[in-house]
Amino acid sequence: MRLIVKYKRSFHLFKSMLKFIRHNPRKIIFEKGSLELVGREAARFGRRSLIVCGRTFARKYGFLSKLEKTLSSEGLEVYIFDKVEPNPSLETVESGSKLVKANNIDVIVAFGGGSALDAAKGISLLGVKEGSIRDYLYPYIVEEDTIPLIAIPTTCGTGSEVTKYAVLTDTQLRRKCVLVGPGIVPLVSILDPVVLEVLPPNLTAYTSFDALSHAIEAYLSKLSTPISDLFSVESVKIITNHMIGGYKGSLEDKTWLFYASHLAGLAINIAGTIMVHGLGYYLTTHHNIHHGLANAMLLPYAIEFNTPVAEEKIVNLAEALGVSSGDPLEDARRLINIILKLRKDVGIPLKLSDLGVREDELELMVSIAMKYERNLKNNPRAVSASDVRDIYKKALRGAI
Repeated sequence: MRLIVKYKRSFHLFKSMLKFIRHNPRKIIFEKGSLELVGREAARFGRRSLIVCGRTFARKYGFLSKLEKTLSSEGLEVYIFDKVEPNPSLETVESGSKLVKANNIDVIVAFGGGSALDAAKGISLLGVKEGSIRDYLYPYIVEEDTIPLIAIPTTCGTGSEVTKYAVLTDTQLRRKCVLVGPGIVPLVSILDPVVLEVLPPNLTAYTSFDALSHAIEAYLSKLSTPISDLFSVESVKIITNHMIGGYKGSLEDKTWLFYASHLAGLAINIAGTIMVHGLGYYLTTHHNIHHGLANAMLLPYAIEFNTPVAEEKIVNLAEALGVSSGDPLEDARRLINIILKLRKDVGIPLKLSDLGVREDELELMVSIAMKYERNLKNNPRAVSASDVRDIYKKALRGAI
């Protein structure tokens, strides 16, 4: 009987919104050792390849040479663009696109965390376009084909290998900006858990929190659907069960986190992100705080803020995690406590002030956060400047 009631409640929740448009990624390979398949996949698109990666990771751990070898073994010419920095700039994208055009690149292989993958998406777009990458930022929607892109993620976060988003940084304005559209979704995604063996504990934690934030934000989003909720809830369950093991170095747990990050990417591809991202971008652009860490610091406040308009969803999520009392406010508190315990167990501080953010920045923080309308408008509860100010005040003091 309880199961029947649960399904009735879920149906009631979705009966007015049981319609959606969904763009499916073209091909996903999730398998240990699948890096060996990169050359074969790339050869389907042409003979001239470009590897896009960060400045140190791929070369330091031998992955760059492995990629070069598998591409060369299939007869591809290999060029390398290893200039991608954390929070990649618009200038980096434009620099990479020049290399694409100068060498008539047929296929791009992106290897790294969200920064490398997002930069590669921009490079793949500008590789077939004229002008500046600024001309194609949101609200422009990328519908057209771009240079074929193979995405190989190396962290437990972002899910960029399957999303229609590329988050870039305007260094002049100290502001995050985004490319959006189905045209930048990678044609092939290769997820090889082997790459996670060298992922350090802090990045395992930060990127896992990024994925957790994606899952919960998509779940609460105005644009959520029954399909995105399936991805979101499963991702939350996996991350909360495996984050500590992954943080301690277990490759099995990291593999599950890898999968959960992928599911969360599928969720935000449908439903997008909400206020956590809108408020978190300031922390990255003005304090160089890792994006996943910024999300971790703000996620509990988003749950608390949105519970009054998402009671049923909060209860359902608590049920999925086995902690529901049936009361939305109590269940929200239990969900928040799970997140706070995870943060403590992986060494994430309680207060924003512990990360160097100052109280005298508050008005600047609020004014910048309110400019991220794409995220705030997607939030299930309307967000005012006063709301943002209150949340930042709480976060600065760890009042949760």
